Amino acid sequence: MRKIVILLSVLVALVAFFSLGLAQDSAKTEAKAAAKEVKEVKHDYVGVTKCKGCHKAQFEAWSETPHAKAWEALSAEEQKKPECATCHETGKTAGETAEMLTGVQCEACHGGGADYKSFKIMNKKKWAADPEGQLKLAQAAGLIIPTADDCMRCHKKEGNPNFKPFDFEKMKDKVHPVKAEG
Repeated sequence: MRKIVILLSVLVALVAFFSLGLAQDSAKTEAKAAAKEVKEVKHDYVGVTKCKGCHKAQFEAWSETPHAKAWEALSAEEQKKPECATCHETGKTAGETAEMLTGVQCEACHGGGADYKSFKIMNKKKWAADPEGQLKLAQAAGLIIPTADDCMRCHKKEGNPNFKPFDFEKMKDKVHPVKAEG
């Protein structure tokens, strides 16, 4: 009888030990999934017409760049190919009246603006008073300050029959020839 009690105690301890380990693994998996979900937050696009309302000089300068004309640079056949469209369009606006945003618009480089376009974030007085704080708010709401890696998503040799070598340092001021106001 004593051996059975000891054996049962050992079995209960083993079950508890493995259950605890499984619970911890499950908690770790859930935490990883939650972290991944946070990283994959999609900020909706609003389109260049919303950006130009406040950023007129930037819009006018961008309008003269190849990015603004990127969609028109494709043939009708190329416009139908996902591998071409990926880099020559910005995406679609959200909602029932989804609009295709053709060309390399502001949000192709700066991220979907639905969350950072708010007056709470894009406010000249607040930017003048606390540029670092406002930048952090804007970035938390999806604003991207483009880097060479961001540009290289499209300016790469693979899959690009019209590839031209790309130098981020030489090109960055040509894409956005007018600095954003802070």
